[in-house]
Amino acid sequence: MTGRTQVAVIGGGIGGLATVLALRRAGVKATAYERATRLRAEEAGHGLVLWHNAALALHACGAEDVLTKIGHELDTYRFASAGGRTLARWRLDAAAERWGAPVQAVSRPDLHRALADEVGTDLRTGERCVAVAQDERGAVARLADGEEVRADVLIGADGLRSTVRRTLMPVEPPPRYAGYTAFQGVVRVPGLEVAPGRFTNTFGRGRWFVHYPLGGDRVYWDGVVDTAGSGPWSTFGRPVHETLTRAFAGWPEPIPSLIAATPRDAVVPVDIFDRDPVPRWTAGRLTLLGDAAHPMTFNLGQGVGQALEDAVVLAECLASSGPSEAGLLAYERRRLARTAAMVRRSRANGEFIRRRGPVGGALRNAFVRVAFERLVLRKTYQLTMSTDF
Repeated sequence: MTGRTQVAVIGGGIGGLATVLALRRAGVKATAYERATRLRAEEAGHGLVLWHNAALALHACGAEDVLTKIGHELDTYRFASAGGRTLARWRLDAAAERWGAPVQAVSRPDLHRALADEVGTDLRTGERCVAVAQDERGAVARLADGEEVRADVLIGADGLRSTVRRTLMPVEPPPRYAGYTAFQGVVRVPGLEVAPGRFTNTFGRGRWFVHYPLGGDRVYWDGVVDTAGSGPWSTFGRPVHETLTRAFAGWPEPIPSLIAATPRDAVVPVDIFDRDPVPRWTAGRLTLLGDAAHPMTFNLGQGVGQALEDAVVLAECLASSGPSEAGLLAYERRRLARTAAMVRRSRANGEFIRRRGPVGGALRNAFVRVAFERLVLRKTYQLTMSTDF
């Protein structure tokens, strides 16, 4: 059996679904094929910060109502030490006025579900792509059940270990483990003192802790632990809750209380990976998007944001040139430099934050305290704030 669509999107994550919506708005028919039978939206999940660029990209995809329904606006970013000292504050509401979009905290499953609802029948679940190819008639995806899907072009939005990427780059190193693991949770904590619009990032030695409200008494938290050369958590494992309790004992509230209030089975360890930027990710009628193209660490909060930007630019290019090789190359040209800069800066940010020794940690904290506005904000976060995509 053979199906047909103008654009086949392999992967039904946030980036893949946004791509279908952006293309639909541009008048291009697209269908997403997702290997999972159940979306992450149907499972317990975690938080996500959508910076100004991500919010504007969602609007450009035609999903402007989504954030109104599920977003929780953040107005302050606070950097703190493990001793409880404020190192710097960044007023996000002022930046929101400048860029025309507030910073929003959302539940990742809520966002995924909302986009899936918008996409509707153009999302097919339980459809695992096992191979892709192209010929003079276009691109073809072969699914696990034997069906072949033909399209004018094919987009690999299938994540860090992308099947489409393996076709385009059959010989390359595996993803790079960043050296730390994030333990993520969402907990309902009525009465716990968590500032309603504040994103807090607390630095320690070889570990750091992020938390922010999601609205409705929900708080997302993320305890990050440097594994000190022992490799990804998934390869050796330890009792998660006990490890976190020890790692963040004595840290300022509400950090210990957030960990204690989260059920043991609701804490998810996520090993952090990225890849070095590549000089191209398009070949003929095949291209990549999001983590399949430019996986990055989470230290700028831009993984989803860059996937959303990809979706907008891809739709603009295919609307202009049609679903064609020329359109894919135009998309690649517009996205390579910005995404490569994000990958490198996010990696550097992680190395800066994770300092383990007492001297390195003290120097990091002092640097943030005295140079945030002049250097940290300008060099790091101004890159993410750019909406020229």
